[in-house]
Amino acid sequence: MNAPKGIPLTNAANVTRGIRLRTPLVLIAHQFMGTYGTAFLAAFAGTSVYELLRMFNRHASMRFVHWILTGTPYYPVQIALAVYIGWKIGKHLPHRLMVWVWVLPFLVLGYAFATATVLVPEWSSVLTQPGVGQSRLSYYFGWGCLPTAHCLDQVVLTMPFYVSVAYSLGAWLANRTRQMREASSSF
Repeated sequence: MNAPKGIPLTNAANVTRGIRLRTPLVLIAHQFMGTYGTAFLAAFAGTSVYELLRMFNRHASMRFVHWILTGTPYYPVQIALAVYIGWKIGKHLPHRLMVWVWVLPFLVLGYAFATATVLVPEWSSVLTQPGVGQSRLSYYFGWGCLPTAHCLDQVVLTMPFYVSVAYSLGAWLANRTRQMREASSSF
């Protein structure tokens, strides 16, 4: 909406332009936080706890931190953290795009699953690749592709999907409880 020179834009036009510029930035921020941002935060928290234990002469193994973060195909720390972050952000800074963060990781994982795509084929054995030596379900969702076997496909494709679903679920729960609280306070 362009105004002729000398005629200022109305306040509604400025608001509309701001929303059009802000929405993609908000989506990108939620997409990052709802996928890899949460994974990075979980890794930071895990190593921080490890270092804190070392400061108090508690001998913990960094191997356990690696195992709990990437050694299981279910990513419990990242998922729990994503639900919490989605809940907190959805509670204090609600945005309607938060519940749709899972769509892009789902599409990427769905494409990789449908085409049996391996991100770095030279790092993994032919026998461990999906469709050759094991099922796609095991490769993308089970024990078939783990970082200990130099396979990063689950960490790059499956974990962001799990985390984004958990982030969206946390945001949805925050929105739902806010709606229920508003409905109960109106009576």
